[in-house]
Amino acid sequence: MGGDNGLVRESLNVASLGVQGVPVARAAIVAAVALALATLTGGCRSAPRSVDQAFLDQRVAEHEERALRLRSELARRFLDRLEWRHAQIQADGGDGPVVINALLLSSGGQFGAFGVGVLEGWGKVEQSDVARPTFDIVTGVSTGAMIAPFAMSGTDYSIGRIATLYRQADDSLAVLRGLLFFLPWRESFFDNRTLRERIEREIDMEAIAEVAEAHRQHRMLLVGATDLDLGQFHIWDMGMEAERAVETGDPSLFQKAMLSSASIPGAFPPVEINGTLFADGAAAQATFFGLDREAIGDVVRAFRERNPDAPTPVFRFWMIVNGHLDAGPSLVEQRWVSIAARSVAVMLSYAQRTTLRQMQFGAELLERDYGLPVEFRYIAIPAGVDLPESQSRMFDQELIARLHEVGSELGRDPASWRTDAISPVIPGSSITLDGGLFGPALTPAAGD
Repeated sequence: MGGDNGLVRESLNVASLGVQGVPVARAAIVAAVALALATLTGGCRSAPRSVDQAFLDQRVAEHEERALRLRSELARRFLDRLEWRHAQIQADGGDGPVVINALLLSSGGQFGAFGVGVLEGWGKVEQSDVARPTFDIVTGVSTGAMIAPFAMSGTDYSIGRIATLYRQADDSLAVLRGLLFFLPWRESFFDNRTLRERIEREIDMEAIAEVAEAHRQHRMLLVGATDLDLGQFHIWDMGMEAERAVETGDPSLFQKAMLSSASIPGAFPPVEINGTLFADGAAAQATFFGLDREAIGDVVRAFRERNPDAPTPVFRFWMIVNGHLDAGPSLVEQRWVSIAARSVAVMLSYAQRTTLRQMQFGAELLERDYGLPVEFRYIAIPAGVDLPESQSRMFDQELIARLHEVGSELGRDPASWRTDAISPVIPGSSITLDGGLFGPALTPAAGD
């Protein structure tokens, strides 16, 4: 059970890696090292869980039913929101279309300070068609989940609260579990006690009550976590949880769901909720919307049938990528730590690009198949931005301040939002074409 001292030193280095623009890579490497160490220290076992295989079998059997039930519930609420907004417009004497604004907040660890800065800067925009709207749907994963309830509230005060939380983030949020933190029977490398207490303090009954009020207006707040037992992406309906918390006076389940989305695998312990282990949603998906294309089409069709004189709704998707879109060029050392870190960074950056392109493509199909006016905009950290990223700290206040500054500056400028497709249009490249095959120029994609 002792382990080689050199390997332990390598593990410590990996645990503190800083991968520019792809901070979640650190967690993936940590998990990989934990598995490697487990093979060297085998024979020691962790305490058994309080549930058994029969519990898992039951959950497997119930999974599809729950997923379909949630799909129907979200679609019904979406229809309610469309009709609620349409009634508002009519009551105000207007005849314009319902405009649905959806905000998608990605994962990214401490890089979430960028997204908070974008929201704060966006609040300074006065031009009505690009001003920060009241969001009808907000989704978040990991650090995006931490931001999401405050973005749903949408006031300068609420966004200021989450900005304060990021400014106060420091190494106390990630305390190693002693010198033998890497032993395989430990839940995680870091203790999550301080993070849990911060969440409980900031996401209090006041914040939860605002989410419950939004829920009563048929707005949706959805947070993504990973169900480790089932190996599935799990969507928490936080509006429903907020309403339950207000009714019972107990915010614990709401707060635990939030914590589960931000529990980086290996780095922080998973969160057990009703016998199931949940971890960071970014282990499965960096960003999501929550309603599939066919469900949206069915809802709009029902809205048109029930409101034949109403104009076709307009959809606006706003996606904040808390990081760069590319890992960026870097000379890699011929050491397994450097090679593994770089490989995971590239893997995650391409996964983010793929997710973003899927969102764009889905928006294009909504317009093509259902005749819906759809606007898709995204924003990410430009590659040329100088970031003082620490190589030894998981929460670097200097970096967080710089990220917030960059986000705020971009948020104040409506031109910062991009609409171009960012999939590698040219195989093996992150270049996008400006003007088609015979267009005037080749331009780097956002974040390049």
